[in-house]
Amino acid sequence: MLSSEILLTIKLNEHLFADPRRIELLRQIQKIGSISQAAKLADVSYKTAWDNIDAMNKLSPKPLLERNVGGKQGGGTRLTAYAERLLQLYDLLKQIQERAFTILHQEEVSLDNLLVATACSSLKTSARNQFFGTVSAIQIDGIYATVSIQVKGLPHPINAQITLKSYERLALSLEKEVMVMIKAPWVNLEYSSHSENVFSGKITHLQKQDDEVEVLINVNDIEFCATTTKPVMANIGETISFSIDPEQIILATL
Repeated sequence: MLSSEILLTIKLNEHLFADPRRIELLRQIQKIGSISQAAKLADVSYKTAWDNIDAMNKLSPKPLLERNVGGKQGGGTRLTAYAERLLQLYDLLKQIQERAFTILHQEEVSLDNLLVATACSSLKTSARNQFFGTVSAIQIDGIYATVSIQVKGLPHPINAQITLKSYERLALSLEKEVMVMIKAPWVNLEYSSHSENVFSGKITHLQKQDDEVEVLINVNDIEFCATTTKPVMANIGETISFSIDPEQIILATL
């Protein structure tokens, strides 16, 4: 397996603010409460350590260090709450970078779409049906919003009904990229003339186990997964239609 190391550097106002060496210095100060001792553990001179901390403080919107007064050790230095959060953020950004790098070899993952790349590298959900598309229409009705999402390859948009509060929280707008999630039991193999989100496709997989049936349906090379406890009146290779209740569709976005 390919071993990789990504070195994260943060600049503020075009000047170096944080890099692995400076972050390590802050970590040592966090542990022992002394710049001089932290410098030794970070394998740098005291002057180098102080110059780095001073440079960070000059760029930082808030102080990074504060003095401890008194105590058994006669005082010392500790990180401010802002510096503590900086360390947490740095660790988080490193994890995001490392996860993102893993999709380099996954050629099926688009790297020109931030939502797709983020979801594939970081987001895991239990929903069997996960699609990416763009908002093509929005209709507000009282406390609800019906959002139409056009998924490339599908013959028509998928309509999702969410609360107005959710719509506002997601900051949805036309052409915004969204992720559509539908649990397999919510793909309804029985529908009527009043059903919404009706699609047709060929059955590519049909598996029965106890009282459950799992069905995979190909719609223009897009796979839907449905599970049901009712008999499926079609076989592999045959065309079947299904519907999805707009209220049983989950949307996600960045």
